[in-house]
Amino acid sequence: MRKLIIISCLMFITSCASEYKLKPNAELVPLKSNEGYLGLVINTLDPLYAIQMLSVETDQTFYIGSVKKGTSQITLQLPEGEYCFIGFDVYDLRIDYTDKGFCTYIEANELNYFNEFLVRNPVTRSYPNYKKYVDLLRVDHPVLCKKFVNSECSL
Repeated sequence: MRKLIIISCLMFITSCASEYKLKPNAELVPLKSNEGYLGLVINTLDPLYAIQMLSVETDQTFYIGSVKKGTSQITLQLPEGEYCFIGFDVYDLRIDYTDKGFCTYIEANELNYFNEFLVRNPVTRSYPNYKKYVDLLRVDHPVLCKKFVNSECSL
């Protein structure tokens, strides 16, 4: 019964993420005047069931869904402002970062690259790897890649 409740909660959390997370090869919804894209790479040895973020301006937390084992890009469409990655769920564990976690500012009408996150439970390291993000973006969102990155997105 406990596993059923956990699975139901995770499915609900993941469904909420569809509001922000761009699905690969999906048609892009035009940005509103106060929105921008946030791009990052997750490199994990274990599947992450949910990644939690905080909007600093509104003090609201939300989940951006699951991430499969391996390396993948995540691109979010969010209102302009400061956002922090504050934790994630893996297996039956909840990992919370200290001091608001990893934070960045999203500028409107821009593709804002954050970093690559190397997740090794419970330790996470963040480092710049823009080339890896562009390589993954080129496959998952070729239109977005050509619009914001240009020449690096030619196949």
